[in-house]
Amino acid sequence: MNDQFGNRWPEGFVEKRRAREIKKEQILVRSGDPIRRFAQLSLLLSGLRAKGRRNALNLQLEHNTFNLSHWPNELDGFKILQLSDLHIPETRDEELISGIEQLASSTPHDLAVLTGDYRDRSFGPDAVALQGLARLRDALADNAVVILGNHDSIDSVSAMEAMGYQVLVNETLTIRHNGSAFDVLGIDDPSYYKQHDIQRCIELGSEPYRILLSHSPNTYQQAAELGIEVLLCGHTHGGQLCLPGGYPVKRNADVSVDLVRGRWDANGVQGYTNRGAGTSIIDARFHCPPELTLHQLATRSV
Repeated sequence: MNDQFGNRWPEGFVEKRRAREIKKEQILVRSGDPIRRFAQLSLLLSGLRAKGRRNALNLQLEHNTFNLSHWPNELDGFKILQLSDLHIPETRDEELISGIEQLASSTPHDLAVLTGDYRDRSFGPDAVALQGLARLRDALADNAVVILGNHDSIDSVSAMEAMGYQVLVNETLTIRHNGSAFDVLGIDDPSYYKQHDIQRCIELGSEPYRILLSHSPNTYQQAAELGIEVLLCGHTHGGQLCLPGGYPVKRNADVSVDLVRGRWDANGVQGYTNRGAGTSIIDARFHCPPELTLHQLATRSV
């Protein structure tokens, strides 16, 4: 029984996810979250805190085109705005939210997709993160799809849907445009919770043209095996703390460095890993600015 969720997911799905959420919180509370405390102290002692903060607020709009010449011509020029990894702090970062709101509202798009991690910590209160999402809702297209990341609780789904977001947890939404259509497949977080089910999404869908939303790029091989051509993801923050030239010190995903940020092609999958709008662990970025991404579908042969 999935209480307020009814029979939306297979039996035991919600209970298993909640159990893992509780286990994670217990571990981090017991340990005192030492990685976060050490990283924050190191940044402070380095004298780079102010610069890192400025970099973290230097939000950029990136543009990407997916070439899908065998998709219906009616979908040509369709625009998808992607937001990822907002990590809205419990103190509510007004500059962060305002920057995202302004850039999103000034960027025309047909569909908005949010690819996970809205809460700063991976446990604890999420009220402030939900308030931030509520504020951003009016800046986004009527169709706004949300998936969950490893920082998001299954119990946030109802609140997000009450705001007008379409939340997909191993579910599919068919997008209709100009007399044609494609399916958006949204899976649960594959990096920590590992209850993602791409096959279920395909079975729930109705269209042969599919875009997969996955919090992490580590699903690209399975996507290729299942014939999915487009994958949008985040989770890595592009490295967040990078060497000059943007080389990530830490990948935060079990993938090659080529899949950590930006556009990539792997095994027939056209993918894009969003660097994220927020930060995690420490409020700083180096050689890796935050982003929103505007994707465009190019379906007409040239």
